[in-house]
Amino acid sequence: MSSIKDVAELAGVSVKTVSRILNGFEGVSERTRAKVQEAMDRLEYYPSAAAQSLRGKETGLVSLITDHLTTTPDAFEIVAGIQSVCEKRGKLLLIGETGGSQESFQKLVEDFRRQRAQAIIFATMYHRKVEIKQSFERCPLILLNCFDTDSRYPCIIPDDEQGGFDATEHLLAQGHKRIAFLTLFEHMPATSLRVRGHLRALEKHGIEVDPNLITEGVFDDSQDEFAGLEALLKELLKGPKAPTAILCGNDKMAMRVYMHAIQLGFRIPDELSIVGYDNYRMIAENLVPKLTTVSLPYFQMGELAAELAIDGPAEKEKGKRNKRKNNHTIKIGGDLIVRGSTGFQ
Repeated sequence: MSSIKDVAELAGVSVKTVSRILNGFEGVSERTRAKVQEAMDRLEYYPSAAAQSLRGKETGLVSLITDHLTTTPDAFEIVAGIQSVCEKRGKLLLIGETGGSQESFQKLVEDFRRQRAQAIIFATMYHRKVEIKQSFERCPLILLNCFDTDSRYPCIIPDDEQGGFDATEHLLAQGHKRIAFLTLFEHMPATSLRVRGHLRALEKHGIEVDPNLITEGVFDDSQDEFAGLEALLKELLKGPKAPTAILCGNDKMAMRVYMHAIQLGFRIPDELSIVGYDNYRMIAENLVPKLTTVSLPYFQMGELAAELAIDGPAEKEKGKRNKRKNNHTIKIGGDLIVRGSTGFQ
């Protein structure tokens, strides 16, 4: 690996001259600067980011730690949103994956601090609570798609309650009065928030809540989380009080609901309307008919996380759909994307 001394020898100047150029001091001729740059290029020499930081310069490094995000196809836009801002702002993005291990998280935090990262973003693959044991007084921490127990750090999360409200409003506007909601697991924060939005929409329109129409559509099966969905739908969709529309916890569930509903003889959307959640386009745009769903604003969330990491939490919120819950929490709403799986009752 080349050193500053090697650069000085090849350029025919002193180490002090190279150091002055690297630190942006004036008083060095353009001819000398060009010689030093040529030597650096030939030797593939790059100044140490950590050393520059010790001299009071920002390293230009932003770090992203994820649990399983980089291997989750429906959440990759979080990374894309962060990267887009880093490119515009001339920052280098470093990414580390924990695999869900607290020990790996701690090691990555230590490694990125050694690199003098300007800030660390911690992003999870779904909206959940996390426990942060380290202190982040000097190196800012931004939580993305998650929140900490004590609300010590700025966090950016999707507005799941609004998503549940918007999906239900859409179906009510189409004349549906009996709407089933097949949720994700009860312990997930998104579940209670989306159900709250669903109930708020029903109350707004004076629709009586039938608790039998709200149930988990996922099951504790390591091989297939939708293993019991067929039996559930057979029971749900029989009789005169069967729902005319189904809200699904995510688009993967909606795809399975499509299959079972068609097997049971229902035509979509003529006899049964279906709404998903996530806007996982590989599914939503390839089902027949295409799936109406609520998007998760992952790209926008990633953009805002990067801006807060670079500029600090005092940065103004962007967009009209952003809502501050308190000084630390920003909710970003997704969009209802209407396609062919919903129709008038």
